[in-house]
Amino acid sequence: MNKISNFYDKFYTIQKRTTKIEEMKQDIRVNVIRKFLRKDNRTHKKILIVGCGSEKDLSITRERIIAIDISSIAIKIAKKRFPHNTYFVADACYLPFANNFFDCIVCSEVMEHVVDSNKMLFEFQRVLCERGTVIITVPNWYSFYGMFRKLAEFITRHSVTAGNQPIDNWYTPGNLKIQLNRHFRIEEIRGIWYYPPMGRGKYMAPSFLVHPIFKALQPIDWFLGRILPKNGHMYAVRCTKIMTE
Repeated sequence: MNKISNFYDKFYTIQKRTTKIEEMKQDIRVNVIRKFLRKDNRTHKKILIVGCGSEKDLSITRERIIAIDISSIAIKIAKKRFPHNTYFVADACYLPFANNFFDCIVCSEVMEHVVDSNKMLFEFQRVLCERGTVIITVPNWYSFYGMFRKLAEFITRHSVTAGNQPIDNWYTPGNLKIQLNRHFRIEEIRGIWYYPPMGRGKYMAPSFLVHPIFKALQPIDWFLGRILPKNGHMYAVRCTKIMTE
C-alpha cells in the first residue's frame, strides 16, 4: 500500500494541466455517472466516492458526500476545492465504515488500479444498505484504446499503462460482469468515449485541431454509448446490492 500511495502522492503533487480533449472525455464520464445517480430516487442519499482524486468526481452531485482516496495529497487538494464534503485517506479494500451505511457508492476509473478488486467489491457490499447502488466505470479492452494498448505492448514487449501507474488492469465487459455478479445485480450499462486515441507524449495530435472535430461529433459518441455500450473506451455499470440470507 505504501508504494501505491506514494506513487499517487507524487502524481497529485506534479499533476499537469489536462488537454481540452481530456477535459471533454472526463466531462462525458461525469455526466454518465450523474444520469445513473438520478435513477436512485431516494432523497438525502449517503454517497461514498471511492478514489475521489482532487476534482472531477467530486462535482457529480451538489449533495454532501463522503469521499476517500489512497493519496493524502489528493485529499488535501480536494478539501480546498470542495470543503463541504467529508474526506478520509483510506484503502478501498479496507473501508473504515459500518455495515449498511451508504445508499450509493461511486467508483470511477479506480477498480483497475486496486490490488484486490474482489476484496474491494466485498467491502462495497458490506457498507451498502439494502437495495444500495454501485456505479462503476473501468477502461475497456474492447475499444479503440484497448486495441492500441495491445498493439503497443506487442511492439514494445512490455506493459503500457496509463500514466505509468503501478497497477492498471483493464477489463472486458465479460470479466467485469463475472466479478460483479458475485455481489450485485447489473441494472444498466453504458459505453463512454468512442473516439480513437490521439497519440501520446510528443507524438500526440494537436488538441486545438482535434477538439473542435470531437466536440461536433459528441452527439454521435453519446448515441454509440447507448447502442454499443461494450465498445467504448470506458465501460459504465449501474448495479444494486444482492441481499443475502
